[in-house]
Amino acid sequence: MGLLSQLMEKLHVLLALLAIWLLSTSGQVHLASRIHDKAGWWDYNHIALGVVTALMSVLFLVKCCRHGQWRLYFGWCLGQFGPIAKDIRKLTQRQLPAAGSPGLLTFIEGIGLLLMLAIGLTGLAWLATQGSGLAMTWRSWHILFSEYLIWYLILHAIASFSHFLELMR
Repeated sequence: MGLLSQLMEKLHVLLALLAIWLLSTSGQVHLASRIHDKAGWWDYNHIALGVVTALMSVLFLVKCCRHGQWRLYFGWCLGQFGPIAKDIRKLTQRQLPAAGSPGLLTFIEGIGLLLMLAIGLTGLAWLATQGSGLAMTWRSWHILFSEYLIWYLILHAIASFSHFLELMR
């Protein structure tokens, strides 16, 4: 198995770890409209790992959407809301929705894919426009999507943990 295929197999875990690191250390980052002269380790760490994470997010999106699998995560784009509604009804009856099939859980995973892509693209756009009037706009979008990602990760962790508990039963 080649290095790229090994990376692709571990992409989900690597992205999760990078996202958690970048979110948990973002309070140490002091960047605004440009990389300032006194930028330190935390600033450059955030930029470097952010670029790596952005590229890995694109790879992960491609991995998840190839061979027509995009319908699994983004079936709602085709108006396929039935599986999501069915899973919500199951939850009201205290039944967990099935993982890996079209429905609520893959809808949630698709939102995560889009959030990671949006965070990466807005971070790269900030980097590309630093020093211009657009930089602060891209920075504010980057921060907004990052805040959404925090809530997403909490929801994703709860869903994953609930399925882990279900498997243990």
